[in-house]
Amino acid sequence: MPRQLNDELLPQELILKLSTAFQRMSDQGFAVASAIKSDYLAGYPVYVPTHGDSEAEHTSREALQAAIRSMTHLTIRPDTRPQLHAGIICCSPATVLAVSDYNDAKGAFKQAVLDIRQFQKKRQLPASRITRLIQNEIRDKGFRSETLRRAMDTVRIADLDLKSCYTRIRIMPPNLQVFSWSWTTKHSRIIKLTHEEALRLASEWPDQNTSAIAVDLINRRCDPGAPLARKVPLPNQLRANYAFLENGEVVRASTPISGVVVAQQKVLPRKLWRSDPGSADNRSPRLPRQSSLEATPIVDALSLYRYVR
Repeated sequence: MPRQLNDELLPQELILKLSTAFQRMSDQGFAVASAIKSDYLAGYPVYVPTHGDSEAEHTSREALQAAIRSMTHLTIRPDTRPQLHAGIICCSPATVLAVSDYNDAKGAFKQAVLDIRQFQKKRQLPASRITRLIQNEIRDKGFRSETLRRAMDTVRIADLDLKSCYTRIRIMPPNLQVFSWSWTTKHSRIIKLTHEEALRLASEWPDQNTSAIAVDLINRRCDPGAPLARKVPLPNQLRANYAFLENGEVVRASTPISGVVVAQQKVLPRKLWRSDPGSADNRSPRLPRQSSLEATPIVDALSLYRYVR
């Protein structure tokens, strides 16, 4: 029988799909952990620059265990155990295949969650651009709709960290020769808004006190005919710069990464780790780029800016 969720009937097949996808993902995660441990015993090395302070610690069994936790731990972590950010593990062909299957299982689980979200959306009135903007921001902070929350409760997976469940493990190309870590810094997402949209964003903001102040500031200090912009700073993004051999030629590439990567070989490539440079306050001063936005936000709590006239 369908289960009633928030005055909606969520079809049983969606709950079953979520349960089946989770079980497959969980089983495949155990398979990956076991395969990586076997490879390590067979002489496949590991390098985790974020574990310990010495080369011996970066390549130790403890570093391997930390890397495995980072790759396969799917539940919400206490603040005392931050997620590992970087590492490279050399793996056998069988382990690479297991990691690929794990990625496929994660994709199926993500689709099962998306199917539930889509079911809920079909039974709601179409949301405005501003409503979607607020919903997406809340979701980015870990919010789950009532429908999804109850579905996860039904399957007994309420403690899952959905971001970890969605994150795929990057498998590097064969014959990896060079691998280095770098960081993209000082980047933001700019969302252009009309005066009316900015007022609606302010009026619909969840915190009522912030909402009232924002509406007042926009009405008093902003030209109704001039657009505004919402500037959302993004965290520093970890990237990999690497080179590999293909048909006897060296190919160089760069890509964003989000954690430990897998090398399809038994020897570590030449490597270089760069630590996160941190916030702008901790970096060396630079000549600022010319911006189309005023330096100071008109509404700080909403990161709402006026354009330079």
